[in-house]
Amino acid sequence: MKHQTSSKIRLSALTAAVTCLLYAPGYSLAQDNSVLTGRAAAAGTGASGETVSAAQPARTVAVSGTSRNRNVIPVEKQRRLNNVSLFAGVAYTTMVNNVTTEQYLANRHLASSSTFPLRLLTSLKKNPWRAAPFMPVQDRDLSCYYGIPPYREPLNFDVRTTPVEITANEVTGSIGNLVSYSGDVIITQGDKTVRADEAVYDRANARVSTSGNLIIQGPELTINSTGSLQSDLTTSVSTFTDASFQFNGSVARGRAESITVDNSSRTSEITSLQFSTCPVDNTSWYFQSDKVKLAQDESFGSAWGNVLYIKDVPVMYLPYLNFPITSKRKSGLLYPSFSISSDNGFDYQQPIYLNIAPNYDFTLTPRLMTKRGVLLSSEFRYMPVEDSWGSFTLDYLPQDNSWELSDNFDNDYRYFLRWDHTSWFMDRDLQLSIDYQKVRNQDYDYINDIGPSGTTVTDDHLKQSLKLSYNRPEFVINTEVRNYQRLLPESLIHYRPFAMLPDLQAEYTDTVGALTYDLSGSLTKFASTSDVENSGRFEAYRYHFEPDFNYQFFNQRGTSLTARAKGFFTHYSQDSLDNMPDYYRHELGFNTLDKEVTRALYMVQLRAKTTLERKVIDLRHTQTLEPEIQYQFIPYTDQNNIALYDTTNRMSDYYSNFSSSHYTGKDRIADINSITFGLSSRLLDAHDREMMRFGVSQTYSFVPTRVTLNPNDPANLYPRSPLSFFFDANPVPGMTTHASATYTNETNELAAWTGMMRYKDENGLLMQVSYRFARDANRSFANETIDLGQLGIVTGLPLSDRFSMTFATYHDLAQDTSIDTKVALKYEDCCWSMAFIYENYNSCDWDSLEEQRDHRVGVQFEFKGVGAISVTGDSSDDFTNTRLLNSFDPTNLNQ
Repeated sequence: MKHQTSSKIRLSALTAAVTCLLYAPGYSLAQDNSVLTGRAAAAGTGASGETVSAAQPARTVAVSGTSRNRNVIPVEKQRRLNNVSLFAGVAYTTMVNNVTTEQYLANRHLASSSTFPLRLLTSLKKNPWRAAPFMPVQDRDLSCYYGIPPYREPLNFDVRTTPVEITANEVTGSIGNLVSYSGDVIITQGDKTVRADEAVYDRANARVSTSGNLIIQGPELTINSTGSLQSDLTTSVSTFTDASFQFNGSVARGRAESITVDNSSRTSEITSLQFSTCPVDNTSWYFQSDKVKLAQDESFGSAWGNVLYIKDVPVMYLPYLNFPITSKRKSGLLYPSFSISSDNGFDYQQPIYLNIAPNYDFTLTPRLMTKRGVLLSSEFRYMPVEDSWGSFTLDYLPQDNSWELSDNFDNDYRYFLRWDHTSWFMDRDLQLSIDYQKVRNQDYDYINDIGPSGTTVTDDHLKQSLKLSYNRPEFVINTEVRNYQRLLPESLIHYRPFAMLPDLQAEYTDTVGALTYDLSGSLTKFASTSDVENSGRFEAYRYHFEPDFNYQFFNQRGTSLTARAKGFFTHYSQDSLDNMPDYYRHELGFNTLDKEVTRALYMVQLRAKTTLERKVIDLRHTQTLEPEIQYQFIPYTDQNNIALYDTTNRMSDYYSNFSSSHYTGKDRIADINSITFGLSSRLLDAHDREMMRFGVSQTYSFVPTRVTLNPNDPANLYPRSPLSFFFDANPVPGMTTHASATYTNETNELAAWTGMMRYKDENGLLMQVSYRFARDANRSFANETIDLGQLGIVTGLPLSDRFSMTFATYHDLAQDTSIDTKVALKYEDCCWSMAFIYENYNSCDWDSLEEQRDHRVGVQFEFKGVGAISVTGDSSDDFTNTRLLNSFDPTNLNQ
C-alpha cells in the first residue's frame, strides 16, 4: 500500500536519535581483546613487560603487528596542491554557469586531449556530492549547508572480527595494563573512523575511552564532541558526552548532553537532545527534549519534556511523545491545513490518522467551515492481498448553513462518496478497477462549494465505472459498466451521456511479413434517464466490428509507402425517440430513430512520406523537410436515424487531417473522398535535440462530405478543410514557445488557435503568457453557443535571495470575466519558509444559474525536512496552479 507518510507529524528532534542507536554501537571497538593486545605490544612494550616510550617524530601506524611511517607533506608541495585545488574550483564554477561550455563538453565526437581536464570536471559535476535519503539537502539549499559531508552507503561488517587500525603521534603503555595513544589519534574500523586528541585502552577492565576534540565519522553520520567517549567492551555500553551530530548529506543535525548506547539490550537513551534542520550558523528553530529512549527492535520511541523553539522563544510544549523511528505507521494527528474564503469563512481541517493494521488504515478529518458548519471527511485505505488495493472516501455535512436550497430539497445535508479500487490477477495480465463517485442527487454545486480532493469530473458529470481488462501481447479484452451523475440542470445539458451497461471490447493484432492486421469489435448496451416530464428510460444496443489491414510496400532511407483497408460493420437496436428529451427534436433535428439499423462501410487509404535532411547554420545543425501525402475514400450512407451515444465533433489540427475519423465515437462515420497534404520541418542541434518543429496540413475533398453530427447541422460543401498549423520551438535555454491554429479558407477567419511563450531560469524567474481561442466552442448560462477566448498569465519573480512572488491569472475575453486569479508572496530561509496566498476565482451557482465570486486567503508554513501546514486544497509548491486551472507547458519537442 502506498502510504502518505510525508504528511505525518514527524518530530525530527526525536527521529534523529534513531541514527545514534544504529551507528554508535558500530563505533565501539572490537570485543576481541587479543586483537587490541597484539596492536599494543607491537606499539611499544619491552620483553620484561615494563612500560616503554614509543614516541617518534613521524606517526606510527600499528596494523596486525606491523608498523610503517607516514611522511609529513612538505610546505611547498602543500602550497602547489592548494593552488591546483583553487584552479579546479574556478574552472568548475565556470562550467556550471556557462551553458555553451556544457553543451560543448556533452559532444562526445570532440575527441581532443585538451578538453580532458574539463571533461573530467564535468564527470565529477554529475555526482560530486550525494544527498541522504533521510531529510536530504535540496539542490536549491546547498549553499546554506556548505561543508556537510556527503552521504555514502554503509558497509556491512562484523565489529567483533573486523580489524581495528590505530595511528597516533605517541603510544605508551603495557600489555597487561593500559595503552595510551596521544596526539592526532585516528581509529579506523571498516567505514567508520574515530579521531581524538587522546585514547586509552584499559585491558584489565576492558574499557576504551577518548577525550579532546572527538570526531566520529561514518558513511551516514558524523559526530563531534568536546567531551568524551567511554566504551565498556564487557557490557557493550558506550556513552558520549557533549556530542553534536550531523546526518551526512542531510539537513538534520542536533546536539545532546549525553548519549548512552547499550549494545547488549539494543537500546539507547539521550538526555538534553536539541535538534534542527537549520544550518549551524542560522538556527531559526529547533526541538528540545529532556530525555529520549529508543529500542532498535521497536518501531517507535518515547520522549519527555518536548519544546519547540523559534528563535529561542518556546512556542509549543508537549510533556510526552511516542514517535515513529522507522517507516512503520502509527496512529496520531497529521498536519492541519486552513484557509479563509468568502464562501466558507474560516476553513480548518485536522486529520486524525488510525493505523488499524499493516494493510489497513483510516483517516478521519473534521473540517470546520464557519459559514457552513462541520464536515466529517473519512478515508479508509486497504490492501487485503498482494496486487490489490483501494480506498473508500465519504464526506458528510449534516447541515450546510450557507446552502441556498432549491425546490428539490427540504433539508440541507450534503455528502460526497468515492470508491477507488484496483486489483491485478494472472501475473498482472488481468486488471479490475472501480471508480465510483456520487453526490446527493441534484446537488449541482457540491464540487464548487466543498471541492473534495481527487474528484474526477468528465464534462460536468461524475463518473461511476467498473472495468475489467485482460491484456496479452496479441490481444486485449475490456469490459466496463459505466454510469454518470450529472452536475448540471437538465436545461443546460446539450448532450446527455449514456450509461454503458455494459461495454465489451476485444482487439487482436498481429503481423505477417509487411502486413499488419488489427481485428476489433465491441458490444455495448446504452441506457439513459431524464428528469424531464414526458421522457422515460431510453435503451439501445450497438454491435460493432472493425477489421483493419495495413500493408507497407516500401520503407527505406526515410521514405515509406503504405496501403490500408478498413471495414466498419455496425448494427443498432434502439428505443423510440419518444423516450428522449424534447431537445433531440427541437434543437438537434432528429425526426425518428429506426428500431433496427445496420450500417456497413469500408475505407481505403494510400499514404506516402519521405524525410530530407541538410546541414545548416554552422554545419553542425540539421534541418529536416518531411512531406507526406494521403488519399482516403469512405462511401456515403445516411446515419440520421441513429442516435448519438458516445460521439461528438473533433477539433481540427495537423494530425486530425490525416485521420479517417471526423468524429469521436462510432455513431457517425463521415463519407470521405479526399487527399491530404502535409509538410513538417525540424531543426536539430549538434546533439540531435529538437530546437524547432513546424508543420502545416490541409485536406481537399473531391466530393463534399454529406454526413453531419446532428440532422440540423448544415453540410460542409466547401472542398477544403481548415488549414492547420503548429509550431514548437526552444530558441534559447529556458524558453519554450508553442502555437497552433486552424484557418478556414471559406470564411477567411481563424476557427481556433492557441499560443504560449514560457521562460524559466535557474534563479526561479518564470514568465508565461498563453491564449486559446475556439469559435463557437463555449456556452453561456442561457445555453447559447459562444466563442471561447481565454488569456492566461503566470509569473514567478525572485524579489531577493529570500523573497519571491508568484502571480497567475486566467481571463475569459469572450465573456469579459475573470476565471481565476492567484497571488502568493513567499519568504524562504534555509530551513523554513512561509507563504501568504490570495485567490479570487469563479464559483458559479448552478441552481440559480448565477455567476459568483469566491475569495480565499491562506498561509503555508513549512519546517523544511519535517512538513508543512498549508492552505486547504493548494497542492502546488510554487503556487503556479490555481484552483480551476493548472499551469503546464504544451511544447512538444524531443517527444
